[in-house]
Amino acid sequence: MTATEQIDAVDIGPLFGTDATARNACDAALWGALRRTGSALITGFPGADKVDARARTGLEVFDLPETQLRAITTALIEPDNPNLYRAYWPCTPERLLQNDFFDVGPDVHEAAPDLPDIDVLTELTLWPDPEPRTGWSDTVRAHYNHLNEVAQAMIRSIGRSAGFGEDVIRARFDGTNSTLRFLNYRDGAANSQPGPDGVILSGGRHTDVSGLSLLWQGSPGLQAEGQDGVWRDIPKLPNAISIHVGDVMTRLTDGAVPGTPHRVLACKGPRRSVGFFLEPRLSALVTPANLPDDQTTIRDTYAWQLLTAFAKLPLWRGRIRDPEEAFADR
Repeated sequence: MTATEQIDAVDIGPLFGTDATARNACDAALWGALRRTGSALITGFPGADKVDARARTGLEVFDLPETQLRAITTALIEPDNPNLYRAYWPCTPERLLQNDFFDVGPDVHEAAPDLPDIDVLTELTLWPDPEPRTGWSDTVRAHYNHLNEVAQAMIRSIGRSAGFGEDVIRARFDGTNSTLRFLNYRDGAANSQPGPDGVILSGGRHTDVSGLSLLWQGSPGLQAEGQDGVWRDIPKLPNAISIHVGDVMTRLTDGAVPGTPHRVLACKGPRRSVGFFLEPRLSALVTPANLPDDQTTIRDTYAWQLLTAFAKLPLWRGRIRDPEEAFADR
């Protein structure tokens, strides 16, 4: 179905205060929005006035000369480069999302299970040198830390509403493994296949593998699909971010919180956006949060899940092995 309305806007300021009544009301508003439309536009959080400026600064990475972009491109495309995962990825025709993107991750190595090819997932950010402008990386790091703080508060809120103890959810996401992604849809970017409702897309329907995604858009085009099958526009408002539940949170809550399908409409001219993907620690369990730990194995960790997902992608063939097969060969 086509979009007929916009998603709800929720002021999440009370999640950062000390008023329990206000926090509970905010939990209910956020939960209701996610249950009704699959997404919500969040406002009112501390530091919200900095979001637009920091996002636009980070997006300047795409204005670098081609020679500099090649130096930070994934080694899957530029074999002499050091990073396979945390890098710049130019658009390729077969991808569901027709964009270039640049990933920013942690500045320290994340502790991880002892698995074959795990070093790919523990890469540090490959920063451009020289920077797009003086202080650029400092601004990007500040944006990463800010969005991580916001996402952490919201994932705990969703966990409370789903009936799980705050500490249970917090323990899954207290690492440094999350991803800040800058995205660039070039002029004319579109998938070869239209959506089932006939619309032309530059980003096809998908859910994210993360626990929670925060998405900022420089211009409209993003839509979220509710459980009723209706696609709703996500408006572009100053210093506002939309939130989308990822597959990990669906698993942790045993399906109580469905993942948010979303897509991007093709539009005239270029389009830029920013995503922050709150991810569990690599060693964290991604089984239902009420499952006793003694009933889990290394196969239930987020690292195992990511390696399994990567191994299935044609682009990673020969670089990452299926952990089930690789682990058995030890």
